[in-house]
Amino acid sequence: MKTLFRSLVTATLLAAPALTASAQAPSSAAPATAADTARILLNPTLINAVNTQSFEQFRETVRPLVARMAGKKVVALGEGTHGTAEFYKLRFWLTRILMEEHGFTQVALENTYGGALRVDAALHQRPAPALKPLMQKHLLSIWQNQETAEMLTWMQAYNRQHRRQQVSLTGIDAMFGSDDALLVQEGLSKQNPALRPHIEQLLKSTAFQDAMWLQMNSSSFKFDRKAWLSNGLAGYDAAEQLLKALPTARLPRATRETLDLTLQNSRMVFDYPYQVKFHKRESSRDSLFAAMTQLLVRQPGSKVVVWSHDAHLSRQSMDPTDNNGGGTGAFLERMFPGQYFVLATSTAYGTFAATPQAFVSPVSPMAAYPLPAPKAGSWEISLAQVSSPAFFFNTHQLGPQDAQRPQRLVGQTPTSTEQYGNYQLSKAYDALLFLRTTTAATPL
Repeated sequence: MKTLFRSLVTATLLAAPALTASAQAPSSAAPATAADTARILLNPTLINAVNTQSFEQFRETVRPLVARMAGKKVVALGEGTHGTAEFYKLRFWLTRILMEEHGFTQVALENTYGGALRVDAALHQRPAPALKPLMQKHLLSIWQNQETAEMLTWMQAYNRQHRRQQVSLTGIDAMFGSDDALLVQEGLSKQNPALRPHIEQLLKSTAFQDAMWLQMNSSSFKFDRKAWLSNGLAGYDAAEQLLKALPTARLPRATRETLDLTLQNSRMVFDYPYQVKFHKRESSRDSLFAAMTQLLVRQPGSKVVVWSHDAHLSRQSMDPTDNNGGGTGAFLERMFPGQYFVLATSTAYGTFAATPQAFVSPVSPMAAYPLPAPKAGSWEISLAQVSSPAFFFNTHQLGPQDAQRPQRLVGQTPTSTEQYGNYQLSKAYDALLFLRTTTAATPL
């Protein structure tokens, strides 16, 4: 089994190079061959120029792309960095089109389910509460920006105008679990008194683990493996017992369904110690992402738009030896054969928002950093030569140019700009949206 520290940081997407083996790029990526580094000149017929000046102009130029997404059950919209303003804005516009025109009702972030649910409540209330404090308390800092707030504000307005067809924010991650536990307490505390010890244990275990994740950003942090295992196993068991009791609880149907999702997610929060203890292996964060997505669309007719990093949503892992190396898309393709569509987003130059903290949390500070030029032989360096500054293309039409070559996969830290995964694009994504120059997302 890999080192325990690495098994802990499997929970961190693309952590800083100094901290985890999965992030020691470019050395962790497979070495590029001579064929991989040859400059690609894309066939002009593959290029679909995109107008990003306004929503209306954007909608007209992406109609062929949306047509391929419209009939799917799960549409995944990736991000090549965790802090690019244009990636947030254009994914919002795509999500809006899918919701307004094609029956999608959920957008799922790389965020714990309970935290997203707290923010979602504000999208349905009248009068509408202020979003900023809720976002800062319940969402990871990668979502705490003006661009995400713009989408949530639109969702508030949409819900005021469409009472029968509401749209919702949700989450597929399982990191900071206190929001899950508090929702369970609110929903079940007045039920069978025998459930209260399990609720109290769940609250205790999530508080312990959340505090540990926050402390991991401190140089003085000392990991207590025994306490981590004991706490996590107790939390997992508490969530399990409450899930078993849920069918007999006297609750409205909608409340029961929400609590079921909350408890499923809460159990995932403790999957890391559970897998270490009982299966002697690391937990797969990507399989948990997929499992949570599957739960979100288990009702007939349900459709979801997923927002996460390109590396996660890809059908291929950037590092097959790392259980946080990506490949959520492979799990989703098996769960929904022919019903999964993934769009990657990528850029070459400009700025991006990042945090110096290796473990991203709701309190991680975000600031703008320069985006270095892509390395020679990468997809980005070739795509930047296309005359159009913004365009998309169907990866399955690349033909002989679809060679395996480096794709930049920037995480949440400033140093993660040197991180690459080797991809044959058609095996990783259905389409790619490229913007030559981009800017950092604007923190709230």
